[in-house]
This record gives sequence, structure tokens and C-alpha cells, in this order.
Amino acid sequence: MFYNIIIPKPFADKHGLKTQDRNRPIIPLIADYTQKSIAAFVAKYPNVGLMVALGEAMEGVGQDDIDWFTKTIIPGVKDGLKVAGIKEEPPIVLRAHDTDAPAVMKAALPFYKNLYTENKFNGEALTTYGPRGAWADLNRKLAAIGTVNISNVHILANLEPFRYGSADFIQKSVQAMNKIYNAKGLHLYPQHSYWDWPYAADDVKGRILEVDRDWIWYKEWARYAWKSERERPEEINYWGKQLADKYGSSLADGKSILNAYEESGEISPKLLRRYGITDGNRQTLTLGMLMTQLINPFRYGLFTLMYESEAPEGEMIIEYAEKEWKKQGHIGETPVQVAKEVVEHGKKALASIEKVKATKDVEEFNRLKNDMYCYDEMANFYAEKVKSALWILRFKYSNQVADLEQALPFLQKSVDHYAKLVKLTEDNYLYANSMQTKQRKIPMRGVDKTFIHWKEMLPVFTKELNHFKKSIDSLKSLNGATAAKIIPYQPADVKVLNETGTYLINKNVEVFADTSVQIKEVAEQLVGLKGIKISKEKQVRVGTEIKFSTKVPVKLLVGFFTQKNSKYLAPPQLETDASANNYGQSEIKISNALVLNGFPPANVHAYSFPAGTHTLNLGKGECLVLGFIDDKQELRIFNAGLDGRGKDIDWLFE
Repeated sequence: MFYNIIIPKPFADKHGLKTQDRNRPIIPLIADYTQKSIAAFVAKYPNVGLMVALGEAMEGVGQDDIDWFTKTIIPGVKDGLKVAGIKEEPPIVLRAHDTDAPAVMKAALPFYKNLYTENKFNGEALTTYGPRGAWADLNRKLAAIGTVNISNVHILANLEPFRYGSADFIQKSVQAMNKIYNAKGLHLYPQHSYWDWPYAADDVKGRILEVDRDWIWYKEWARYAWKSERERPEEINYWGKQLADKYGSSLADGKSILNAYEESGEISPKLLRRYGITDGNRQTLTLGMLMTQLINPFRYGLFTLMYESEAPEGEMIIEYAEKEWKKQGHIGETPVQVAKEVVEHGKKALASIEKVKATKDVEEFNRLKNDMYCYDEMANFYAEKVKSALWILRFKYSNQVADLEQALPFLQKSVDHYAKLVKLTEDNYLYANSMQTKQRKIPMRGVDKTFIHWKEMLPVFTKELNHFKKSIDSLKSLNGATAAKIIPYQPADVKVLNETGTYLINKNVEVFADTSVQIKEVAEQLVGLKGIKISKEKQVRVGTEIKFSTKVPVKLLVGFFTQKNSKYLAPPQLETDASANNYGQSEIKISNALVLNGFPPANVHAYSFPAGTHTLNLGKGECLVLGFIDDKQELRIFNAGLDGRGKDIDWLFE
């Protein structure tokens, strides 16, 4: 079993239900269907066991999770055992993803004992063998329950599709599972191409199998899962011999291949944990990142847990730039440090692989060798782009065009390196990422298998560079006085069917039906829109529901507060909610768009609807329903800057 609550489409259609609805409460019909389905499965296969994920298709953390597990799933298992005439409990693995696993386990253990927990090691990526913070605390808490906690190496969105075989990184990761997480089990995903299983991404006639291509990935994790405490010299010799045998080379050459694996194996983890937006598979690291994603990451739904728990202590690009401007000291791993290190790793990987003379499986060795060149170009692409980003962020504070001129050569070099990466991959890979749906957002939205290859991204980065050149010219001709033109949004004619209170957005206007909280600051684009006044208490207690009818396609603008707090509705987040982009709502349209008295700033997201009658159910928590605009009205994505952290400079590239 994977996500709950999900029902088959024929069953859903018969009963007028959606196959999944995160904001739907448990209803008897679905509970009964699920319990009987589990019972039938267990009766036929009583020793298989179940893996249960309460997250994503249910509304976050809460009593529903506990009730679904204890009143539907476990009773279904017991019903099946009764039919089969078996008393021994099959194992049930509870994934901790998007649920309060300790609370669920506390409720379940009194009447079902054969329970396990499972949690992701570094999210849906591989970033560090030194996890810390809240994520490490959660894993230790799961282990302390007294049942076995399993570490899950999941999806590997930052590694695909290039070959990965760093025995050193993997050994240290397993040691971290044991010593930091207190985990006692491993659930390992394929190194790449998860969504295209069983095939690899390589453009090879007849295709090759992922499990064959990435043999060393499985062997390394298996060796250290069995015994992680092994001496390093012994491991160099062991893997050196394995690789020498594989490619028909000398032991020295085998060790050189291992060194190439280990040097290149530091590149993707360091890049993502210091520059990335998310540890989830909505980002494909190897395809690169837009400049706006580096200089304004919060706009793209920055997953801060990655920096707080799945990386060494350090600084993001925006933090480093701010400290540089304020002449403050730096802490931990910095963007500049990583830029230097990944370039050096790339050089060392190439130097090692070039020493090797393979006499067996030469075609595969040449593909491995090509991957090392890919890693090197990717490292240089990021390093040069980050250098450029730091000068651009300096302009945010200095307003000096000279800072942008300093950035330009680095951005040009970045594009040049990317062009080389395109040549290395063009005839060797079918795609970079195996998840090719609209849920994949970084660097570009992957609709209908688009932006899945480097050759598709090169024109994007070239356009970005050319736009930047034009922006510099415009600034110079206008003496730095240019800015994006403000076009106010126009309210759409929509009939709201279940809420009667409204307000016209402006300063000093009340926004909730049951409190006198007023707008303190607001982006000019929003002024004049007709917001919907809803009870704040009702939002927290039962959630927000908007029923409306419209004769034309529209967008509904919703404000989400930027502070993490259980009383605030969490913004759409694809890491935990597969339906978070069903209405095109996952991306922030205006960052820091308005501020209420006594509240953190709010970001604006947009939900798109066709003509007709609709019901939008949002989860429990306070949010702002800011009104409707025509779907055709342009929504230029920008940062209104009402958080006090400076102006929007994304327009330099868009």
C-alpha cells in the first residue's frame, strides 16, 4: 500500500467521488471499501505485510491519520488474518512521510505489535552524511519507540541520470543512519530513472537495464548495510579490485576509477544542499537552475528543511550576499566555498578517469567516463553562475550598475559550460529526469515531457543571458532609474455562493469576519481587488471552502503567511501533497505581497478555474482569500519586498 486515501477510478466514478482529495475527511464508504480490500489481500497473502503512507492524500498531520491507521487499516489486516485462520501478525511498515508517526505508533502499538517505521534519509535526494536538526530528531524519536526504524534512500532527484558510486559517501551515510538516526534497516531506491523502471536513461540501442548499469550503487549500499564499520584502506582495495575486474584493468586503475566516483560523488550533494530549492523530485539538479531561482529562492517554494537538517551548517546564496554587503562574518559551509570545491572535485575526477585503460566492457566504461565530463561541466556551470549571482545580489543593495557588469562575464562562462554539457549529453542520454509531469518545476515546469533534456534548457539559459545584457543597457541609459511597470489587477465578475462578506483590498482594511485585523502594507497590484471575508476561527477549526460560479475562466488569489505555524494554512507544497499543483497553485506569484498588523508577510498563489460552478476546499488554518481576476490577466511573478529585505530584481532576467 502506498498513499492513503486513494480509491480506484471506477469506484470513485460510481459514487461521485474524486480518486483522491487531500481535504476530504474520512467517510464511511471509503473506509469500508479500504478495510474490506485489505482484508481480502491479507486473507490471500497473509505473510506479505503492508507499507502504509498516511501522508499526501490525507490532510497533513492530525487525528484522521491515527483513525485511518487504527480503525481502517489494522482492522482490515485482522479481518484478513481471521479469514485465513492465522494468528501471526504480518509486518506493517508505517512511513513517517507527512504524518505524526510517533503519535500514530503510540495509538496502534497497544493492539498490533509487528510494526515498523520508515523515514527518508535525505528527503528525495542524497545531500549529506551528517544530518542534523529537526529531521535527525524525528528519526531518533522514531527509533526510541522501540520498534525498528528504517532509513529510506528515496528517488535521488539530485543524482539522476549520471552514474554514482562513491563508496566513501555511501559508507558514511549508512554510518549516519546507525549513529545519528539509530536506524536498523535500509530501504534503497534505484540510483536514477525510478519512473522509467526497469530501463536506464542512456541512449543505447535496445535500452539497458538500470539495475545492470548501476550495479555498484546496489553493491555499495548492500555491503555497508550489512556492516558499515570497515577500515578505509580495506575498502579502497576492495572496490578497486571490483572495478578492475569489471573493466579488465590493473588494480591501480581500479582504484583510479573509484577515486573518480568519489570525487564526482561530492558534486551533486554539495550543489543541492547549498544552492537548491528542494530535496524533492520537483527539482532536477543536473538540468541547472535559473538565475531567479538562485537570487530569489523563496519565490519557488524554498524547502528550508533541506538547509536546516540535510546540509552542514552554512549559508544560502542570499544570506551570503547580505552578510557581504553588511560586512558580517560568515558561518559554516558557504556558497563560495562550494563553488570552489565542486570545480576541484570535477578536475580530480577527470584526472583519475583519464589514467584508466579498460579492456573489458569498454562501451560501458566510455559511458562512465563521459559522465565524469558531465559532472565537471555541471560543476563549472553552477560555480560560474553562483559567482554571477553574488554580484547581482550586491546590486540589490548598492544600486550600482557596475555590480551587474561584474556579474556578466561569469554568467556568460556559465552558459558556455552548459553548452559543453549539452554536447556531452545530446547523443548519450534520452532524458535527465524520469519524472516528466507538471509536478516537476525546477528549473522549468515539465508539462507533457518537455524540458527533460539539456538541449531544451540551453535556449532558456541563453535567453536569460541576453535579457540580462539588455537590462544592463537599459539601466545605463536611464542612469539606474528603471523598474518594472506596475499594472494593477482587475477584479473578475464572479458569484460567490457560500460566503457573503467582502472587502476592497487597501491599507487599513479589515480582512477577517471575526477580528479587526487590518492590512498594514500591500503591493499596489492587489489594491482594489475584492477579497472574501471569512471567519478566522472557522478557518482554523474546519478549513476554508469557497463555492462560486463564473462565466469566464478565472484565477483565485490566495495569501499564505510565510511563517511556519500550526494556526496558519500551509502553502501548496509538492514535497508532501501530490495534488498541490492541480490548479496551477504551487508556485508563488507575488512574494511578500501584503502584511497584516501582527502577522508575518503573506505570499500570493493563484488557483486557475475554467468557466462553470466550482468548490475549492483549502485545509485548516488562517489564510487570505484575496479575490478573483480574469484568467487572461498577466501575473508577472515578482517579490513585492514587504518583508523589509529589499527590492525585487527578478525583472533583470524576465
